[in-house]
Amino acid sequence: MTSSDGAGSGFALGTLRTTASHTIGVPHLIELLREVPASAAAQHYRDAVVEGNVLGRPTQAGRQRTFRHLRELYFLDPERPEFAALRRYWDIDASSRPLLAGLLAFSRDELFRASFAAIADLPAGSSVTSADLAAAVAAQFGNDMSESTLEKTGRNTGACWTQTGHLAGRAKKLRTEVEARPAAVAYAAYLGHLLGGRGMGVLDSPWSQVLGLAPGRILEALRDAHAQGLLDLLVAGNVVDVSFPALGGGA
Repeated sequence: MTSSDGAGSGFALGTLRTTASHTIGVPHLIELLREVPASAAAQHYRDAVVEGNVLGRPTQAGRQRTFRHLRELYFLDPERPEFAALRRYWDIDASSRPLLAGLLAFSRDELFRASFAAIADLPAGSSVTSADLAAAVAAQFGNDMSESTLEKTGRNTGACWTQTGHLAGRAKKLRTEVEARPAAVAYAAYLGHLLGGRGMGVLDSPWSQVLGLAPGRILEALRDAHAQGLLDLLVAGNVVDVSFPALGGGA
C-alpha cells in the first residue's frame, strides 16, 4: 500500500524507526490514557508525563524521552484524526486497546511494519525468535543498519508484538492468534480510509493482516462494527460503502 494524503488528512505511512531503540510502549500508553481525559488538549499529555510523572520514570530526562517516543508513535494530539479516533474506540472496548495501539504504531514505524513479515503467515504455536524478526527488518533495511542495531530491533519488535498480543512468552516466544473485535476493525478501517481506501478497500491493507482477518471475513467484520455503531456500512449488490460520520469521515 502506498502513502497517500488520505482525503486531505495529511496522514501517510510513517518512516519512524523508534523500535530500533525502544518498544512501542503499549503499557505506558494505556496508563497515560487512563490518567488524561479524552477531552484534554495536547499539552495535557506532556504535562502528565513530564511534569506529573504519571508513568513513574525516575529522571526528568527519562520522562522527556518517554514522552517523545509516545508522541512519535501516537501523536497524543486530539487535533490529529488518527489519535482522536483511537481515543474514541479506546473507551468503547478495553480489551482491544493493545491492538488499537499496535495499529497506529504500525502505521508510524517502518521497522515495526517490516518485522511483521516474520510472523504474518505463521500458525499459532509457532516459535519466533528475535533473529527471525531482525532478518525480516534486514530484508528491507539491512543495507543502512548495523548488525547491533538490527539485533536490538529484533528484540524490541519481539517485545512489541508481545504487547499487541501477536506473540506470547519471554525467553521463548510463540505466535498467538489475536481477536479482531469490532473496535479494532473499525479503527483499522478508519486508518485505511485516511490513506485513501474506499469501500472494501478500507481493509485491503496491511492492517487486515495485523488483525488476522482473512479476505473472506472482511465484510463480516465490517458488518459487526456497523452493528455496534462504530462505522456506517451500506451494501448494495457489488457496491460497498463505508463511512465514519462520528469521526468526520465521509464516504
